[in-house]
Amino acid sequence: MNRAAGVALACVLLLTSALLVAPWKGHVDDVDAQVYQVVARNMVADGTWFDLRYLPDVWPRFREHLPFALWPAAATIRLFGEGAIDAVYALMTLATVWVTARIASRIAGPWAGVAAALALGTCESIWQYGGRLLLEPPLLLFATAAVGAALLPRPSWGRAALFGALAVLTKGPFGLLPFACVVVARAWTDRSWRYLVGGSAAGMAATAPAIAFLLVDRWAGAGTWWSGYVGDRLFGWATGSTAAGLAMRWFPLRVIAGRFWPGLLAAAYGLWRARKDPRLRPVAIACVLAPLLLCVPARNWGNHTYVVFPLLAILSGAAVGPALERWLTPGRERVAVIGLALVATAAWVLSLAGMGRLVLQPPCVVSREFAPELASVAPGTAVPVISSSMQWLIIGELAAERRLVPVPSPVLPSSGAARVAFARDGEQIAGPWRVVAAARGWVLVRR
Repeated sequence: MNRAAGVALACVLLLTSALLVAPWKGHVDDVDAQVYQVVARNMVADGTWFDLRYLPDVWPRFREHLPFALWPAAATIRLFGEGAIDAVYALMTLATVWVTARIASRIAGPWAGVAAALALGTCESIWQYGGRLLLEPPLLLFATAAVGAALLPRPSWGRAALFGALAVLTKGPFGLLPFACVVVARAWTDRSWRYLVGGSAAGMAATAPAIAFLLVDRWAGAGTWWSGYVGDRLFGWATGSTAAGLAMRWFPLRVIAGRFWPGLLAAAYGLWRARKDPRLRPVAIACVLAPLLLCVPARNWGNHTYVVFPLLAILSGAAVGPALERWLTPGRERVAVIGLALVATAAWVLSLAGMGRLVLQPPCVVSREFAPELASVAPGTAVPVISSSMQWLIIGELAAERRLVPVPSPVLPSSGAARVAFARDGEQIAGPWRVVAAARGWVLVRR
């Protein structure tokens, strides 16, 4: 990578880091992140790495994802405390942007790497969620690293198997999807059975640790991971037997069209250019194949699609890279680097000034209107949450932020130790309970 492109990439990484930390200035209400935070916290408190739990009345055995997915969070809490979690996960996302740039630069030159990093690092779905405890930061890092090993002129199948295994342990089959699509695409474009055999062997090796864990659990353990993760979660998504997720067959394509910005037009240009540029064809085919495969399960979530975003960014950068190489004369390179440096500086100024709050939802009632009343409630206190449906956001806020123990219930308890409860506005408040606060469709009651 020439010096100007290297400095430009550093500026893009600084810009990405400013965007990643921007939401930290506001209050983040993210149900998934709150669930994972409580589960990781319980892992540390229980001294376990495998027997995961959320709340006594909500997922007392947490089997929604493999336990390895939350090992980075649990290890971070053990070593540095919960306050370091967001920083560790932001570094994983930043590393993914760097790996994406490296892959694109090997395909189409150093400025292709800069463009790929810019496409991924400025994508709102990446930077807004990349600095919090979600499965995507480690998933994207390991899955993209596996792709990079497979796209080397002489593929490193050992590295691909290692990173692929880490990706599968993080999010099951979604972790292997980009690698598998790249292997199929490159084997097709290179007309190489040897490549297909090597990639298939690496893919099977990547799945072996997760499969071994699940089989040991089924035949020699309690079987809760096999029944909960494989039976309920994976087969539930595949067949639609679970209520979790959206029953929209082409939803992943809508996610890409609506969220992969500003790089979508460059990715489309890359698909067109791949007709005549053989360097782009493996990634271009993989960028078509992976979203289509994501449409196969009967139910989907939007974040399932994010694993494809680094591939799309690589294609975006590789598509515009040659044109940038031709257009950026030495004088123009200096202007481009200065421009990126100024943008990165402005991003840090705006980030530190709290502009990241603009992309966040308003804080929920737990952290705003009801905060004074909840300040006197001791951690570990059971708090009934009264509603006819599961109120994930309120439950997550109470458990993660307040360290309370929410108890979902259709009616207020008439007896028991509970002294404070939440109820939807309109629920019948009777007996010893009295309303002490009300806001945005919720009431806080005390006994």
